Amino acid sequence: MQFRLIMMVVIAITATTWWAHPATAASTPISDKATDAIASNDYETVGMALFSAESQADIDALTPVFERLRAQQVATRKLANPTNNWASANSLFQKITKDMALSNKLASSTYARMQKGDVILRRTGRQGCKIAVIVPLCQFWAFMYEHSGIYYGKRNKAYNEVYESTSDGGVQFKDVKTWQDRTYYVGIHRSAIDVYKIAATFERLINTYGYDGRTPYNFNLLNKQTNSALYCSQLVWKFYLMLGIDVDSNDPLYASWLRINYGIPLGNYTSTNAVAPDEVALTSKLFRVASGWNQ
Repeated sequence: MQFRLIMMVVIAITATTWWAHPATAASTPISDKATDAIASNDYETVGMALFSAESQADIDALTPVFERLRAQQVATRKLANPTNNWASANSLFQKITKDMALSNKLASSTYARMQKGDVILRRTGRQGCKIAVIVPLCQFWAFMYEHSGIYYGKRNKAYNEVYESTSDGGVQFKDVKTWQDRTYYVGIHRSAIDVYKIAATFERLINTYGYDGRTPYNFNLLNKQTNSALYCSQLVWKFYLMLGIDVDSNDPLYASWLRINYGIPLGNYTSTNAVAPDEVALTSKLFRVASGWNQ
C-alpha cells in the first residue's frame, strides 16, 4: 500500500512538471520576419533576416536557407568565389595580426600585465568559426576574431575578470582564465586614454548594463545602436563611445571581404551597421599590445 502511494505521488509530480514546462515538448517559434524571409526564397532578404536575427531559433531556421541560396549565387557567378580572392584575404589577415602566419605565442605573464580597459579578442583554433560555430553567426562575419571583451582586473573575486557578453548569459563578468585555453589565439589592444578616466567610465558602463545577465545577448548583428541587448563587440564599442572614441573601424579591407563573400548590398550594409570583433581589431584608435596562441 505504501509503495502504491509513493508511485502515485511520483507520477503526479512528473505530470505536473511536464505540464509546467510545455516548451520542452515543442520547438521555440521563429519570428514573423524570419518566416517571411524564408518564404521569399530571396538571397538578400534571407541574408538580411539572418544577420538581424531575433533569436537562436531564427538563426537555426535561416542558416540552411541562406547557405543554399548563397551556393546558388556563387554557382551562377552572381557572387565572386572567395577562393579566388586570397590576396585580399591575406592583406586583411596581415593588417589584423601584423603577422605572416598564426605563429606567435602568448605567454601567461602577458595577462598579468594587462590594464583595466584593455580589449581582448579571441579566435578558437586555426580555422576558427569556419569549422565550429563558437558564438551566434560567427561563421559568417568572423574573419580572424570571433569574440571580444574588456579586461577589468580584480573586482569582487580573488581572480582577474573580463567584462563581456555571451549568448549563454548576456552581459557578465568571467574569469580571465576562460580566455587562456591553449586552443585560443588572443589579441590584446589598448587605448592611450588616461587610466583614471577609464576606471571611472568602466564603473558607469557596469551600472548601465549590469553584470549578471540583466542585459541579454543581442542576436541582431546589424543593430549595434540598441541598449536593450548587446553582443560582445557591441559592448566594447559602447564602452569606448563613453570614452569619446569610435572603435568601429569600418575598415575597407574587412568591408571588401564581406562583399566578396556575400555580395555588394549585403556586404556593405553589414560593414556599416554591425561592429564585428575584426573591425575593433582593425581600428587605429587602439594599439596592439600582444597577440598569439596561449602557451
